[in-house]
Amino acid sequence: MKTLVLASDQLGLPSERTARAITAAQQLGRTDLLAAGHNSREKALAAHYFAGVETIWRLVPKPTLPASIESIALHIARLAPQYRWIIAAQDRFTLDVMARVGGLLGLAPLTQVHAILPNDQVSRMIHAGQALAKVQLKQFPALLSIRPTAFPPAAITANPTPIVDMEYNETTQPTSDHLGYHSLTHQRPDLADAKIVVAGGLGLETAGSFQAVEELADHLGAAVGATRGAVDAGLAASELQIGQTGRIIAPKLYVGMGLSGAIQHVAGIKDSEMIAAINHDPAAPIHAIADVSLVADLFDAAPRLGHLIATRSKGIC
Repeated sequence: MKTLVLASDQLGLPSERTARAITAAQQLGRTDLLAAGHNSREKALAAHYFAGVETIWRLVPKPTLPASIESIALHIARLAPQYRWIIAAQDRFTLDVMARVGGLLGLAPLTQVHAILPNDQVSRMIHAGQALAKVQLKQFPALLSIRPTAFPPAAITANPTPIVDMEYNETTQPTSDHLGYHSLTHQRPDLADAKIVVAGGLGLETAGSFQAVEELADHLGAAVGATRGAVDAGLAASELQIGQTGRIIAPKLYVGMGLSGAIQHVAGIKDSEMIAAINHDPAAPIHAIADVSLVADLFDAAPRLGHLIATRSKGIC
């Protein structure tokens, strides 16, 4: 049987998270994709040229019956008998939908899937990413939320995938309308897909001091992130949280400033190609996992580093 991929909820350009979920699905065989939600048309068109997708189902909301998490989950549950696997890249939207699909089908979704294995087995991260568990699946359709950084994005093809419209046909009004998820308007890259990320922790002490992270990020053309501790302390906005209970990222360069390197945060950055750390405490755990460490006062080091980057980019030195 085939695999159904639920498109990630990202406005505008093709979603790299969706492309990575398609790669995971293709390891299981023939693949279809479902574009649903308030921006289902944009998501369907964005996935139009991903290689390996046979059909794109687009769930079309009616003017009198807007898209909702409940109605999307109900339609997936109705499509479920046609598929052996239902897969999504893990984000807020897909976790909301997959949990409801699981409730309707009486199945428990499996989250943080790290690899697709032979013989209906998968591996997933446990203990804040410190270990991998091999899971034998016995109930189908299996509901999987994959760790997007563990799979490469699907290739682009010159042959567009056909898009087939499906209409909502609920008989009762849903309790909520799904309007989509999108980042706050700013000029920095989106945290989930950024190639460079600069993140701050509780070592920044005050919300005003978090400006040091933002300034260095702007010098590097990077996205800004934060630890849960920094978010809970009011130093940074919740959408910037990285870690086991936040965003999972895999940039080419991750720079951590004033953070200890707790395993909950490391779970969200361990797939980064290079990790750099600035922390005045030589015993901070972040130094043990960093590829490059600077033991220094970040309020002294960060401005000097930013100045060095700025002058070199202008060809001064």
